[in-house]
Amino acid sequence: MYLMCMLMPVQAEEFALTEQEVNDLMYEVYAQDDESGAGSFLVLPEGYEEPATGYDGVYHLLLLGIDNPGDSITGRSDTMLLASLYAPQKELRLTSFMRDLYIAIPGRGHNRLNAAYAFGGPELLMRTLQEVFGITVDGYVAVNYTGMVTLVDAIGGIPVEVAEHELKPLNGILDYYRYLRGQEQSVGLLTQSGLQVLTGLQAMSYARIRKIDSDFERVTRQQRVIEAIYHKVTALDTGTLMDLVFAHMGDVKTDISAAEALKLISQAKGLDIAQVRTLRIPIDGAYSAKMIRGASFIVPGMKRNLNALHAFLAP
Repeated sequence: MYLMCMLMPVQAEEFALTEQEVNDLMYEVYAQDDESGAGSFLVLPEGYEEPATGYDGVYHLLLLGIDNPGDSITGRSDTMLLASLYAPQKELRLTSFMRDLYIAIPGRGHNRLNAAYAFGGPELLMRTLQEVFGITVDGYVAVNYTGMVTLVDAIGGIPVEVAEHELKPLNGILDYYRYLRGQEQSVGLLTQSGLQVLTGLQAMSYARIRKIDSDFERVTRQQRVIEAIYHKVTALDTGTLMDLVFAHMGDVKTDISAAEALKLISQAKGLDIAQVRTLRIPIDGAYSAKMIRGASFIVPGMKRNLNALHAFLAP
């Protein structure tokens, strides 16, 4: 199914539709494509720009956290999260891929999924996701943990519910990173659990907690941090957003231009998304832990995971 659009000059009085009305009409035309595949035609007003999410209203953004304590955005992708914005449904869906997934990397044989970034950067990782999971990524943003700290501090911190059993490991990681930075280690430690507004370093420490439970729970914490950042960013006014994007474009590696980023954030701001849906790959009960060549891997049951993923991402 596809849509053919003819861009033709139209006088304002001949086509007096708002941008939202045009978007609504686009979705309606999509739904009315006939079975012959002939598609439908829509005449758009002169100067009309395709929304950041495209005419189907969906944008898949790959968010990558790179495990590098310095400023470099090289190494293995410690966090791999697909943030999918569905404009017609006013939904944000977060799909996390476990870093230890044992999968086929194009041209590199079988290895951990997070090795794809180390072997060939975001391009190879996106190709891997396409060939293994059937996911087409519209754009990516890669940042190391230093960049994440800077971003969270720039937006004034993020609210996160911290459990009592998470306090000690969070403070332990925080203490270590303050030591690496040559800072006083006792500063900024959390003293109580519950809903807390975390600084950048605290948020990064929370997202890295793993030893108290598992890498699976760690992924859940990462999703909470991303969700909190999303809600905080989309609550900012347009001027502040513009300043934020241009100030931090140099801190990330991305194939998205500043103009595209602003369009996407602006569109997300207008959706009033109250709840974020999440998924983790592999899903429960559809994987096995195996030692391969002396290393531990997560081997996914592909059929069940693909079915769950495609059902989750279906518009």
